[in-house]
Amino acid sequence: MNPVSEIRRIISENLRVPASTIQPDSKASELPNWDSLNHLTIVMQIEQTFGMHFDLEEIGELNSVDKIVKAVEKRQL
Repeated sequence: MNPVSEIRRIISENLRVPASTIQPDSKASELPNWDSLNHLTIVMQIEQTFGMHFDLEEIGELNSVDKIVKAVEKRQL
């Protein structure tokens, strides 16, 4: 499973925007529906999809596609 494409899919589905609008450098503050509730939903779905868990401090820092991808890849090593 390609983490980048899967993360983009999860984010686009939750924010109800085309996956093509989700770029590696996309930030939560730049995407209209990425609020705190959708943020938690996205993180929980990523945790479930990749079989991992983020602590509370990390969850707050996962505010861009790039940071999420790096966090997932780090745990997959």
